[in-house]
Amino acid sequence: MLPENYQQIRDEISKVVDPKRIITNPLQLLAYGTDASFYRMIPKMVVQVHSEEEAVEVIRQANRFKLPITYRAAGTSLSGQAISDSILMVATHQWKQSQILNNGLKIKLQPGVTGSKANISLQPFGRKIGPDPASINAAMIGGIASNNASGMCCGTSQNSYKTVADVRLVLFDGTILDTADVESRKAFSEKHPEIIHEIEKLRDDVAADAVLTERIRKKFKIKNTTGYSINALVDYSDPFEIIKHLIIGAEGTLAFISSLTYNTVVDEKFKACTLMIFETIEKACEAVPHLKKSPVSAVELLDRDSIRSVEDDSEAPAYFRTLPETACVLLVEIQGQSKDEINGKEVEIRKAVESYPTIQEFRFTSDPKEYNFNWKARKGLLSSVGGLRKTGTTCIIEDVAFPIERLAEGCIALKEIFKRLEYNDAALFGHALDGNLHMVFSQDFSTPSEVKRYAQLMDEISDMVVGKFDGSLKAEHGTGRNMAPFVEKEWGEAAYQIMLRIKDIFDPYKVINPGVIINKNPEIHLENLKPLPAVNELVDKCMECGFCEPNCVAEGLTLSPRQRIVIAREISRLRAAGDDPERLLKMVEDAQYFSNETCATDGLCALLCPVKIDTGKFIKDVRHSEASDKAKKVAHFIGEHISEITAAGRSGLNFVGFWQTILGDSLMGGIAGGMRSLSGNAIPKWNKDMPKGGRKIKHAVANPGQADKVVYFPSCINRTMGKSKGYASEEVELTRKTEELLARAGFTIIYPEKLDNLCCGMAFSSKGLKEEGTRKLQELETALLKASEGGKYPILFDMSPCFYTFHEGYTNPNIHIYDPIEFMLKYVMPKLEVKHPHEEVVVFPVCSVKKIGMEENLKKLAGMCAKNVVSVETNCCGFAGDRGFTYPELNEHGQRHLEEQIPAACHEGYSTSRTCEIGMSEHSHVNFKSIFYLCIEV
Repeated sequence: MLPENYQQIRDEISKVVDPKRIITNPLQLLAYGTDASFYRMIPKMVVQVHSEEEAVEVIRQANRFKLPITYRAAGTSLSGQAISDSILMVATHQWKQSQILNNGLKIKLQPGVTGSKANISLQPFGRKIGPDPASINAAMIGGIASNNASGMCCGTSQNSYKTVADVRLVLFDGTILDTADVESRKAFSEKHPEIIHEIEKLRDDVAADAVLTERIRKKFKIKNTTGYSINALVDYSDPFEIIKHLIIGAEGTLAFISSLTYNTVVDEKFKACTLMIFETIEKACEAVPHLKKSPVSAVELLDRDSIRSVEDDSEAPAYFRTLPETACVLLVEIQGQSKDEINGKEVEIRKAVESYPTIQEFRFTSDPKEYNFNWKARKGLLSSVGGLRKTGTTCIIEDVAFPIERLAEGCIALKEIFKRLEYNDAALFGHALDGNLHMVFSQDFSTPSEVKRYAQLMDEISDMVVGKFDGSLKAEHGTGRNMAPFVEKEWGEAAYQIMLRIKDIFDPYKVINPGVIINKNPEIHLENLKPLPAVNELVDKCMECGFCEPNCVAEGLTLSPRQRIVIAREISRLRAAGDDPERLLKMVEDAQYFSNETCATDGLCALLCPVKIDTGKFIKDVRHSEASDKAKKVAHFIGEHISEITAAGRSGLNFVGFWQTILGDSLMGGIAGGMRSLSGNAIPKWNKDMPKGGRKIKHAVANPGQADKVVYFPSCINRTMGKSKGYASEEVELTRKTEELLARAGFTIIYPEKLDNLCCGMAFSSKGLKEEGTRKLQELETALLKASEGGKYPILFDMSPCFYTFHEGYTNPNIHIYDPIEFMLKYVMPKLEVKHPHEEVVVFPVCSVKKIGMEENLKKLAGMCAKNVVSVETNCCGFAGDRGFTYPELNEHGQRHLEEQIPAACHEGYSTSRTCEIGMSEHSHVNFKSIFYLCIEV
């Protein structure tokens, strides 16, 4: 039940925002109560705004009712600045627009664009945005700017503060200020002259205080995100320039960023990196000032514990495991516009460190595999180190900065504190060129003594960093709630008073993200600590960083992978506590739909997770634990009668297809939709792209007598489904088309024995019925081994998901299986002459294609058959086997950006999964079908 004032504001907001996007469901509120930090606050209301007009109204109403409001994009913040116990306004979906300006010299971005997407847009111009945080694939522009995130290469010269060109803001009362618009600035000055006046007074007061001015200049010579960006009062005189720079790093406590324009930086064409391995961390740090004077682009420090967290990676060099316990690595990057420039810079760098011996010779590499691993390892260190922690403990990251000439001293001092307080798993890594160190360690918050130990750690680190080194307590991760009690300690009273005045100017009623940066509670960093109870070893290492979310099809519809884990942890906690059975029951009931039934279990989340957590596997495990004995018996019966089931499927599809022909799409859709509604959605959804039934394969061999042979396993889906309405009348179903294609390439096609009853098991395992799934997979393996004569012939799967399922589970190394894409490239296309390439086609890489790394090969294959290939940028399509029929909202959500990516003149779409193709066709103007159709048509 919402408090009365929150119900009132909900009623007002509902006049502008779709009520479906005003979330008050306890389960979803809990899911949004977390970010990448170790804090948790459960909001009373989450509002998903889709436009500036909606954002203005929500902010205006929050001001009217004097209710606290927090703005949020990706929620990858590490210091608790993106959570709220009041109103959480989320600006992600529908905030993805970008605009290239001045031939790439500038880019205008909405807050929901990820940093990596911004850089993809700028690639054709040889440019990129300045900030390059390790979280750039998940972090969004709203957070990157609000935290003044920097990263590996940008340092302090290319961060958001230095590269912001303009901002468009919504202030506390709904007023819009666009600093790029002369009329907007004029209107703002007329409406809020008091803000302009106070900004000018602040500027003048700082200028009049020579000691304060000098302190500000000194503090910002190194990385510093503690408190507000008060260097704006020193660096600029124009009030609008001051405002736009104060907003950078303000962590959403001053205004909402509706859009931001960056001055872009050069993205060098050629890059190389090396690992310099020193005997001790002190010796590595001693080399850093000399490297800073050389033409390096980045120098990243990794201590021995950091290396240990990635040494078991399959791509890690073997010598990682044998490094001395005292060793320290510097990851050094060179960038340039030519190979000659790279080579020249390498000579200079080697000369700069020739007096500092390394344990072994270092070699700069541009080899994609080595280069990418080095940076993947570095960027994933937070979660990689965190993944090694004990279950139930929290992974904490602090970041500080020292003057670079005292970096070695700072490292030693930090190590000493960690050793004395028995943080034995603490690892150090960071941006050495800026004196910026990240400290990652595990912390148990379950007992008062452990909380006290953490409090002592924070006190000692702050005393050391500020008192001994006059460094930065936060260098790039933002102040948040975590460092708010220490802001005045670092800056001193005069500077802190300036920050208080800044907050008063922009937030007179203290409703904008209260408690962040400015907080009078000296123990706020010890409150609202996030519980992390054990749930399942598949997900217990999750630190809720949110890196997974860009790959999740359900994110924004129901729950993301990390939110599913949040809910599972709360259910586990409630079960263990046993003190709130009513809440537990409601949580379990709601989780059935939000967490279980709308998870596509595609596993794409694991591709982005630094510790490879596959939430899909976890959900399958949940489904397995909930599967009744009756469900397992039914699954076994179906598994034993696949032949009859597929035959019934063919008949059913033909029956439905007959009535579609008679009634037409519109009337058929109305009748089918009505029946689905009356059944309480028990009847699967029908759509116009549903196929008719296929023809049964009755022969064991096709095109006999050829020297080349292939075992062809048509999936049970393709044995059941024939052509859809969008197929040309002269076309045949996929199984026959595959035969034609293979025959044209000179193959004899061999079908495994008892084909009608074979299945890869995915239909069972995806629903948690893993026993039957495993049995069917093993049965298929036996049949394929026999058909291929012990592995003598290659085996072709005609659907990528079936191939992937079998690939993950088969055990005999003698058989050689192929995905449709790889088989075409290796065995078929070399034998075919492309005579009539298509003008333009679109391809859709399904989940399994991404998981086996075949995306580029899909484009390559299509490129052999068409002059122009458009590849859809998406995660899972959301069809998820049969969930496109049973939970069509998941497919609709997953395909919401499909149509806009397909050129209007393009009418041909290709993929490698039949059911996915049905959903793609429904949500676009293109008829999608197997890539095999494209290969044979040219």
